[in-house]
This record gives sequence, structure tokens and C-alpha cells, in this order.
Amino acid sequence: MGAPQPTGETGGRRVRIDPSGATLLRRPEQIAADDAGAGLRQLLAVEATFRQAADRDALGLALINETVKLVRARQGFLLRTDRLGDPAVERVSGTIQVERNAPLVAFVEAAIAAIPKVERAAFRFLDLPALGGEEALTYPFGHGLWVPLLDRLGASVGGLLLTRERAFDEADMALAGRLAETGAHALLALRPPLLPRLSSGLRGPALGVAGLVLAGLALPVSMTVLAPATITAERPFVVAAPIEGIIEEILVTPNAAVAIGDLVLRYVDTAQRNALAVSEREVQVADAKLRQVTVAAYADERARREIGQARAELALKAAERDFAHDTFAKTQVRAERAGVAVYADRKEWYGKPVAAGQRILEIADPKTVEIRIDLPVSDAIALEAGSRVRLFLDADPLNALDAQVDEVTPVARLTEAGVLAHRVVARLPAAARPPRLGARGTAQLYGSTVPFGFTLLRKPLAFLRQKVGL
Repeated sequence: MGAPQPTGETGGRRVRIDPSGATLLRRPEQIAADDAGAGLRQLLAVEATFRQAADRDALGLALINETVKLVRARQGFLLRTDRLGDPAVERVSGTIQVERNAPLVAFVEAAIAAIPKVERAAFRFLDLPALGGEEALTYPFGHGLWVPLLDRLGASVGGLLLTRERAFDEADMALAGRLAETGAHALLALRPPLLPRLSSGLRGPALGVAGLVLAGLALPVSMTVLAPATITAERPFVVAAPIEGIIEEILVTPNAAVAIGDLVLRYVDTAQRNALAVSEREVQVADAKLRQVTVAAYADERARREIGQARAELALKAAERDFAHDTFAKTQVRAERAGVAVYADRKEWYGKPVAAGQRILEIADPKTVEIRIDLPVSDAIALEAGSRVRLFLDADPLNALDAQVDEVTPVARLTEAGVLAHRVVARLPAAARPPRLGARGTAQLYGSTVPFGFTLLRKPLAFLRQKVGL
């Protein structure tokens, strides 16, 4: 703890304020009249008190109280510059605590704020009553001296406002400037460092750890992302609705084996069967009419002219019958390729109307599969054909499957989960055992080689780029 700090006079005795907050009374020091160096020794003692202050609070008390005493001011205020650059009263001479809501404090801050920021780094004489306001008129000390506290670059970090009844002179300004220089130097010395300093014993290991961390951040690694993946058939045969109608039944269960020619699904064929029966009767009627006209043509000239029309009608009815026959045949859909049936639920198709060409199910070869990966746009990295892929299936998460990228779609689309993603297709090695169709998991995609630090900071940098624009 530093020596007690003088703050003013009380009842003929000097008051000294300890940095801890205690006040001590002592008698005025008697200076001999013929002692020419007493003033210099007193100034050096005050500067020593500044340097020995244990913290900023003790230094602030000593700075404002000792300056008021040496300059023969009646009251003094220590102001600091806040983060917005506005002045704020930190200490008042003769007091331990500053009342932030006091009218005098607001008046002093307003008086200093009225000085332009570029001029606060210079000494300035103030006429306080001329500032106007109730506090300016009632304040008993009308003359002020602004003493700036400057840092090493000459910028103002605060200052001292000294007030008294009579005007200050050049000698007062010189003495206050000397004390302000010493006080500002002490304030800067007590400012906490931006980075904590390590002892000499820990400095070497800390530098070694920092070097290892930097080396680790520069280590080249492959850029990787994770994306959902599904096992699908490589070249599936799509069973689509051949005609418009209503599905009566799907005869194969999901994942069941299907041979060529097996009946896969059946339509409700009432309309098609009746249309075929009607068209066959119309063919019979047209054929009978043609025979009748042919027999009558031997004796009737008019009948001979109707033979061509009767033949055309028979041909038309025959074409309609063939069309009805083909439509009726399509009410039963058969497999054109061997494999397994791939679809979700058989019951959801019962009685469901479908349009011609609507996808119903797939017939796939379980031995030829591929990996379908939906890579979200937010995680997209540069991928090329042949890039490495590791697949972790949900059914067997401990054993990863190696694969290679086969193709990447350049245009993103919405997935079933509502995520905008690129479609990536990867293929397993020929010797690998194919997984079950429809199996899901997570694919790890490997891109180009980048420093490890870039991999760690890629997401934060992308966020700042999108939100802040850095």
C-alpha cells in the first residue's frame, strides 16, 4: 500500500485519505522560510506517491487531492474518457465516492463535453458561470482550469478540472501540467494488459504449445462433409401405370423376388372388359352386314355400291375391338425383368386411381446397387469423379463401406425433407458385398486437401461472410 494521500483541509488540520478509504488527520507540515528546496521536495514526494499507488482507485485519490493542494485550487474533478469518447467524472477532491446523479457531476461533465474532442488534448481556461444553467450560477468557484491527461501518442484519456474563485495563471498551469504528466504515466502503467503475461518459467512451454498448435493448424487434411445417404438400385426397371384406371391389387410384396412374366398388379377391369365385349359384338354385326350386302349384290345394283362402305365399317369395328383388347390386356401388368419389388406399402395402392405413366413401383437387381447422397447446399464442397466416400449404415455403424463418387448433379433441388441439396451418386467396388436395398446411413465425402485450420474455421467464416459481409 502507498503512503496516505492528502485530500484537503478540515478545521485547520490537513486530511489524508488512505487508498483503502480510511481518512487520517495530521498537522500541517512546517516549512522553514529559508528552505528554498522545500517546494521541489514536496513535488517529488507527490510524484513518488503517484508511482507507489497500488491500484487505480488509490492513484485517482492521490492525483486529484494532491493536485488541488499544490495548485491551490478549491475543488478538483478527475474525469476519464468512456468507450463512446464522452467525459465521465471518476473522482472528486475531498470525497471517497462520487454520486453519479448529483447535479454538480452532471454540470462538470456537460462543461467538458462542450469542449470539442480535438481540443481536449490542450490546456484550457474555463469561465464556468458563462456556461449558463442553474448549477453554473450557484456554483461558488467560477474559474476553471482544464488539465488533459495524455497517453504516449498524445491522445486524451481524461483530464483534471480545477476550480477556484480567482483566475489561474501560467505558473498554476505549469505545475498542474507537471502533475498531470506524472499522473497520466502512472495511470497507463496501472492499465491491465490486453494479454496476460506469463512468468519466465512458463513462457518457454507456452511458446512450445503455441508452436505445436500453429503447426497442427497448418497440417494438410482432406476437407470432409457428412450427408444422408440411401442404397438404391443402379438400373431399376420402373413399373408405371400403362393406362388410366383404378388399382385393384398389387400381387407382389415389397422386397419380394419377381421373375420375368410374373403378374405384378391388376386394375379394376370392369369398364375395359365390357368395352371389349361391346366391340366384339359390333364386329360381329358389321361382319353380318357385309355378308348380307355381298349376297344381295348379285341381284341388286344398289347393294353392290354398299359393299365398300360395309367393308370399311367392319375394318373400323375390328380396330376398335383390337384397341379394347389391348386396353383390357393392360389391366394386368406383368414383370419384364427379374429382380425384387421396391416400393413402400402395398395397401396404400388398393382402390387408388392412377393416371397413365404414373410411377407405381420398381423392379431392381439387388446385386447392382449404388449410393444416393443428398449433399446440402450449405455444406457443399468441390467434388470430382473418383473422390473418396465412406458410408456408415444405420444398421451397421461400426463397419464403414468405401466407395467412390460417380457423378454430382450441378443443380440443387429440394429433397423429401425440404432441404436444398445436390444429388451425389457413388458406387461400391465390384468385389464388395452389396448392402440391402433401401438401407440408410451417413456418407462422409472427401474433397480437396486444405490446412486443418481452414477446416475448423470454414463454418464461422462462411457465417460471417453471409451475415456480416467480411
